[in-house]
Amino acid sequence: MPRPTRRRTAPTSGRWKRFALWAAPTLFVLAIIGYFVAKAAINSYLHSDSFRKFLAVNAGAPLHAECEIAPLHFTGANIFTENVKAQGTPEAAFGALSLDQLRAEISLRRFFDKVWQVEQVEVQRLNLDLTAPRAERRETPAVVAAPAAAPSSGGWLPNRVEIGTAIVRDTNLTWAGGTVRNTVVTATPDGTAWKIAGQGGKIAQTGLPELDVQALALRYREPSLFVNNAEFRQGGLGSVKATGEINFAERIDLQVAIKEVDLTPFLSEDWRVRLKGQLSGDLTIRGPLPLPAAGPEIAGSLSVARGELTALPVLDKIAIFTGTQQFRRLTLSRVSANFRQDGPTLRVTKFFAESEGLIRITGDFTILNSLIDGTFQVGITPTSLAFIPGSREKVFMDSHDGYVWTSMRLTGPLNKPNEDLTARLSKALGEAVADTVNNVVKEPVKTGTDLLNEGLKLLPKIVPDGFLPGGK
Repeated sequence: MPRPTRRRTAPTSGRWKRFALWAAPTLFVLAIIGYFVAKAAINSYLHSDSFRKFLAVNAGAPLHAECEIAPLHFTGANIFTENVKAQGTPEAAFGALSLDQLRAEISLRRFFDKVWQVEQVEVQRLNLDLTAPRAERRETPAVVAAPAAAPSSGGWLPNRVEIGTAIVRDTNLTWAGGTVRNTVVTATPDGTAWKIAGQGGKIAQTGLPELDVQALALRYREPSLFVNNAEFRQGGLGSVKATGEINFAERIDLQVAIKEVDLTPFLSEDWRVRLKGQLSGDLTIRGPLPLPAAGPEIAGSLSVARGELTALPVLDKIAIFTGTQQFRRLTLSRVSANFRQDGPTLRVTKFFAESEGLIRITGDFTILNSLIDGTFQVGITPTSLAFIPGSREKVFMDSHDGYVWTSMRLTGPLNKPNEDLTARLSKALGEAVADTVNNVVKEPVKTGTDLLNEGLKLLPKIVPDGFLPGGK
């Protein structure tokens, strides 16, 4: 009986097993070598001028600016540079930008997405000038891809930079006539936009009081900065809140609410000693960008609380005529007005000022080049005019709301305006005195002594205090 034929096992499977046994550690070693080679290549590139120029171009492109970055210093995954400078081109929203002592934490977690992921950027100081001269645009691509570390790399390095969070410890912003100083700002990406939060520091604008920055909630999406909320404080009581949009390519449109802000810093030097109080109201600020030399259009309605008016010439003269010293220093129970500032012209309508139980003034006026031109209605309580002969019959001839009324024109330099009320009162008083004297002369029973006595009684009402011999 023949033996069964035994099938010979091919040595192929054995060879594959031996190959696998040798290949696994070999591939592991190669992987380790590849890792260190790739890491060395990446580190070499990160330390190169090519990477620094890549960052500069890609940082400047979205800002429409020419950007320069000082030499980079590495500590592990952290990068430090003394300064980053950018000069805006005509398309940019700013003129000059400077970042001092910038630190960045770079991550490789999105390396295979071709992204240099910067987890956090911290800047010690940022100076941003919206008014600085613009740079001429160079012929450069909008975004420059990272060069390959070696000819055989095939462009495998990331070609863009994305930032997680940016913190600026000291933000300083300058625009025409105004500044923000020493504000802490934090920015985080939000899709194609940036969310910006800020607090601390001060904001100042020419002709306005300096304010403390309480809180900022902004959103920037080119070319617009959306002001979701901006809160400022003046001392313990005063506050200013703003919302709106600044489209750097077109215009500014802000809504502002003011509450109990000290009135004095808004006034010229001449008026700061005359008028005091706390200002409240709502206003809008609108205008094209860049702003014209005359500034934006500002309009709204305002009121003054705890007001006090002193050293106003027309009121001093009314005090002389009426013999009521309260007119020299008026405690204002209510002041309000609507206004529109358009370049050099300030138009005020529905002006209302009252010292309750003493005087009320209403009217409209315009101020242009420090010259005022206004028409007012002046109401005085009837008892105040009791000792001015002729005032009720010839000047204050209208009566309503508890006051007797007359008109008044106010014109001339704002610091020393001319008014027509005093002259009319003097004329009415003179005519009343003349009528009285004529009546006295016509009475035959009156003697010369009587006539002299009547004249002496009227004389203090014709001549202001201080003009009579021995007068005060």
